[in-house]
Amino acid sequence: MKPSPFFLLTLCVASTAAVAAPAPKVLLAQTEHSTQIAQVKSGTLKTANASWWGFDKTDATACLQSAINSGVPKLIVDNTGSDWIIGKPLILTSNQEIVFADGVVVQAKEDAFHGRNDSLITGKNLTNLTLRGEGTAILRMRKKDYQDPSRYSRAEWRMGISLVDCSDVVIRNLTVTETGGDGLYLGASSSGYCKNVLVEDMNFDANHRLGMAVISAENLTVRRCKFNNTLGTGPNGGIDFEPNYPGQRLVNCVVEDSEFNHNIKGSGIDIYAVNLDGNSLPMSITFNRCKIAGNSVGLASTIVTKNVSNPVRGTVTMNDCHFDHNRIRLRNPITKSVQYFFKNCTVDYSPADGKSKWDNVPLELTTDTTIGPIELGGIAFDHSTVILGENTQPIAALLQGQASFSDQFTGTLFAIRNGKTSPVDLAAFVRGQREYWSQINSLKPAKVDLASLQIPAQDAPRQGNNTFYLQGAFTFLQYAKNGQQITVNLRVSKVYDRTTEVELQDPSGKTLQKYTLPLDGKPVPITFTAEQTGLYRIVRQSTFSQKIDVTSSHKGNGLLAEKTLRFLSAKGRIYFQVPAGVKSFTISVSTDSSADVALLDASGKEVTRQEGVHGLELLSGTRTDASKSEFWSLNVSDAVWLVNVTLYDPLIPILSTNPDTMLIAE
Repeated sequence: MKPSPFFLLTLCVASTAAVAAPAPKVLLAQTEHSTQIAQVKSGTLKTANASWWGFDKTDATACLQSAINSGVPKLIVDNTGSDWIIGKPLILTSNQEIVFADGVVVQAKEDAFHGRNDSLITGKNLTNLTLRGEGTAILRMRKKDYQDPSRYSRAEWRMGISLVDCSDVVIRNLTVTETGGDGLYLGASSSGYCKNVLVEDMNFDANHRLGMAVISAENLTVRRCKFNNTLGTGPNGGIDFEPNYPGQRLVNCVVEDSEFNHNIKGSGIDIYAVNLDGNSLPMSITFNRCKIAGNSVGLASTIVTKNVSNPVRGTVTMNDCHFDHNRIRLRNPITKSVQYFFKNCTVDYSPADGKSKWDNVPLELTTDTTIGPIELGGIAFDHSTVILGENTQPIAALLQGQASFSDQFTGTLFAIRNGKTSPVDLAAFVRGQREYWSQINSLKPAKVDLASLQIPAQDAPRQGNNTFYLQGAFTFLQYAKNGQQITVNLRVSKVYDRTTEVELQDPSGKTLQKYTLPLDGKPVPITFTAEQTGLYRIVRQSTFSQKIDVTSSHKGNGLLAEKTLRFLSAKGRIYFQVPAGVKSFTISVSTDSSADVALLDASGKEVTRQEGVHGLELLSGTRTDASKSEFWSLNVSDAVWLVNVTLYDPLIPILSTNPDTMLIAE
C-alpha cells in the first residue's frame, strides 16, 4: 500500500531510521529544502545547513545525524534560535567539516546518555575531519545529572568529543563543558593512535574527569586552549597524556600558549606514561608559553612505575612556562628514560596565604614504595627561576624508598628571595642527597622465619585503635589449631569506585576462598574452621585499592611487614616487637603528603617525634636495658594521605593494632 502524502510529511529524513517529529518547523524545512538535499546527495552541492534535514527543539538527534550522514563536505549547524538537543551520541564521518554557527548550543538531552561510554560526539577510524565554531558555540552535557548515583551508573567516559584512531583532524573555537568525562578524548586501539591533530582556541571548562585526554597521538598540536575547572573524578585535571598499551605512542605532541587553571583536585598538566616501555616509540612532548595556576599540582609526571630495566625513552620539554604557586612533581624520574628540560620557566612560590607546610616545595622528586632501588636523574634547567620565601628550598627529594642520585641534575636554575637572585647549586643538592640516602640504602628490611613465631597465652579483643587502615597489598597472619573456628573482621572504607578482594590461604599458601568486600564501612567477618594447625593468611594482592581495617581477638596474629606496608589516613598506634638483645634499631616512615609521627617506648613514653613528615624519615630507638623483649609503637596523627612504614633488621617484621594478640619471636 502506498503511504499517504500526510504520512510522508511527518517523517524527519534519516539514513538509518525514520523518527517521528511532529513540529511544523520540521515539515516546512524538509519541504523547502528537498531540492538542496537532493543536490547534496548527488554531490553537486558541497555546503549545507543541518536544519535542511529538519529541526525538533525537543530532540534533534535524528535530524542532525541525518545531516552528518549525508556526507556533505561542509555542514553548517545553523542557529535556529533554540538549542540542538541531542539524546544519544552523534556519529561523525570522514571527509567532512562541521561548522557550528555563532550562538549554537548542542545540548545533551535530560535523562539520556545512560550508557557508561555515551559521548556527545564520537568518531572512530576517521580521516579529514574538522569541527569548528564561529563566534561563540558550545557543546554541553549534564555533568551534575551523571554524578547523581540515583539517576545514573557511575562512569567517567561520557566525553564531549571522543575520537579513536583518527587522522588529519582539526578542532577549533568551541567550548566543551559539563561533560560526564573528558572534554576531548583522543583514544586509540592497542597499537593505534590519532595522527595530525590540531586543537586550537578551545575552551574546556568544568568537565567531570579531564579537559583533554591524550591516549595515543602523533603530530598533535594544541594551541591557545583553556583547560579549567575540572571537578568530578580523578585525575580531575586539565590535560592528561596517558597511554594504555606499549604499542601506543606520544610522539611530537606540542601544547602552546594555553592555560591550565583551577583544577583544584588534580593537575593542570598530567603525564602518566607507565604503560609504555623500551619497545615503544620514544616520547616527545613539548609545552611552550603555557600558564598554570590554581591547580592542586601544576605538572605531575610519572613515566615509570614498572619496566624500570626497560623504560620508554624520550623528552618532556617546558619552554617559557609560568607556574603560579603550582608545584612541579616528577615521580620516579630515572636515568636512561625520559629526560626533562625546563627552559626559561618560572615557578612562583613567593609567600602566599593558605599554603600548607607540606606542599610548599616548588620542585618535587618523588618515588614509589614499590619500585625498588632506582637511579634518579635526567633533569636539566636552562635559565629557569623559582621565586621563594625566605626558608623555602627550591627542590626536594621526597622519596618513599631506596634510591641513588646520578649527576644528571644540570643546567642553570636561579632562586629569587626577597628580590635577590642567586644560582641554585644543583651539584651540592646531589651531594647532600647521596649522603642522606646512602644511610637509608644500607639498611636491610627485617625478615622472619614464620615457624619461629610464638603464640600469646590468651585471646583479647582490640581496645579501640581502629583507624589504622591498610592500603595496597598486605598479608594478615592468624594462628589456628586444627578444628578451631576462627573469625577475622575486615572493614572497608571506600576510596575508589572499584571492587576490593581478599583471599583466605592455608598455612601452605593454598587459596581456600576469595571474598569480595562491600564498601559500606561495616565489619565483614571471615570465618573458617582450621583443617590443620598453623598460620592462616588473609591476603590482598592489589597495590591500588580501598582502605581496610583488619582485626582479630584470637591470639597469634599480625601483619607481615617484610616489605613496606602502606596505610591510608592512618590515625592511632601500631605496635612492633623489639627482641631481647636488641639495643638499637631503626624504622622508616614516609608520606607523599604530610603526617605527624612519634616513636613510643614500651611504657608509652615518647622517644622521638617528627612533625609534618613529607618524604622519608628515619626514627631510631635505643634501649639501655635490652635483656627482654618489648612492644614499642608508632603513633600517627594528622595524616593527610598515605603513610608507609618499613621495619629494618634486627626488628621482627610483625605489626599490629592489638598488641595483646600479636605473634612474637622468642
